[in-house]
Amino acid sequence: MTGPAARRVEWQGFVDRVWPEVRRRHLFPELPKPVVSVQEGVSSVDLADKQVTLSLSTCEELGKDVPEEVVVAALLDHATAHHTVCPWDFDTYLQLYGSLKPFVRDGDTIKRVLDYFTDVVSDTHSVRERDSQLPNIYKHLEGGPGFDVIRALYQRIWGEELGASSDDEIGQAVSRLERIPYMDRSRWIESVRSFASVMQSFVFCEMQEDGGDGGMLGPHGANQYSREQIEKGLSSFADKGHRAFRAMVEDFRDEIEEAGVMPEKGIGHGRGVPRDADILYYMKRAESFRLPVKTVAMEKVGGMYPHAHSPWEIGKPVQDIDVWTSFGKILPGVSQTWQRREGETHGVEDGTPDCLIVIDSSGSMANPCDELSHAVLGAGCAADAYLRRRRRVAVYNFSDAPQGGFERIDFTEDREAVYRVLCRYLGGGTELALDDFKSFESPQMDIFIITDMQISNLGSVIRYLSSVAGRVTAVHVGQSREADQFCSSTEGEDHIVVYAVDSPEDIPGIVLAEAESGFVA
Repeated sequence: MTGPAARRVEWQGFVDRVWPEVRRRHLFPELPKPVVSVQEGVSSVDLADKQVTLSLSTCEELGKDVPEEVVVAALLDHATAHHTVCPWDFDTYLQLYGSLKPFVRDGDTIKRVLDYFTDVVSDTHSVRERDSQLPNIYKHLEGGPGFDVIRALYQRIWGEELGASSDDEIGQAVSRLERIPYMDRSRWIESVRSFASVMQSFVFCEMQEDGGDGGMLGPHGANQYSREQIEKGLSSFADKGHRAFRAMVEDFRDEIEEAGVMPEKGIGHGRGVPRDADILYYMKRAESFRLPVKTVAMEKVGGMYPHAHSPWEIGKPVQDIDVWTSFGKILPGVSQTWQRREGETHGVEDGTPDCLIVIDSSGSMANPCDELSHAVLGAGCAADAYLRRRRRVAVYNFSDAPQGGFERIDFTEDREAVYRVLCRYLGGGTELALDDFKSFESPQMDIFIITDMQISNLGSVIRYLSSVAGRVTAVHVGQSREADQFCSSTEGEDHIVVYAVDSPEDIPGIVLAEAESGFVA
């Protein structure tokens, strides 16, 4: 009897022989060569960050009844179709999740329902469009109540004898499930709701019985996506709103933390201290606005120029690949990507200065931990705009600053640290300590201030902002007598531009640092 290591090598040989044909049938997806694992806890088919892993124990169990190469080809069809067809990307997965959350509520139940729904779409595509041998393995597998329903559904819609249960309850469920248009991508949102209305009770029973990991061959959730895909999906889902996003983060906390996307936990608890889900929401929501920043003549412009090469890896952006040193290929270990560094100029060139963000978190402002704060969202959009241009951002978050009601962070490129200070809610009165405020001054610096303008020393603030050399973007949240006073007092100042924000829809109209600068180049 050979050991697990030797048997793994044998099955890896089957994978090596079958994989080229599977790739051809699925139109050559960008996936690395699959591997066979002897580790415990690996699902029958695991897809993590594009790496397909087959379980040795599952392969050997199926190999008792089905030829080895048929087993491998069928399992690879299943995994590949999940990558190429459904859910395709994390954006789509979260859209399906979001459509079920108001009805199913429980995050674990939603994930298991989605495992089965995406299995039906992917497996049916493989059988109908890619000539898959999946029917040959499903007739030899066993599972919980959810598995039994889906196998009976496959038997009905594929027209293949799979040894499905003849139970009346399962038969009634299949009669409803077979009417769903699984192959119509444009109707997936509607389809997954219909699917869940049938499958929810079976999935619940399966979870009560501890019926495996879910899915026909294991779960296919957020773990299969790269960090970049997860971040992109979170940015898109942030449009659903603060509460929906926070609920989603709690449901996917383990996966988001494992991907390294979740902000690290800060120090302190209680009212006004932002949760990591709050910080993540404003970070991702701000990314979708992508506010423009007008450039200004500078000596050191912050432009990033190609400096040296490093090997390209899967998951890294392709736009920085140097085609000349990569022989025209996009392959890990072969392609070379540019590393960039800031350039120096000897003369005048347009660039973007650093930015000081001043945000009002007094009692008259919304608490970003409890509801959508237009101030935090607007300030977050400004921070994102400068950080994307590889500029430094400082934050001065204030309420009653002379009495210690402020929090600050000096100029930094640490995005998470910036948003943690932006999301801090202080409450209380509203007054700026101008001496603290002035300590941020640098030779070239934009200022972005967002407040409801109900500042007790507003006159002093206006005089100070009128005297600075840098460009000032002032945003007032809502309408007030103080906002009118600020607008009228700064009307003749060319370096100050004022915007009003009453809703998130007003934010895209902001052009950062649109005013004329008093910088001397």
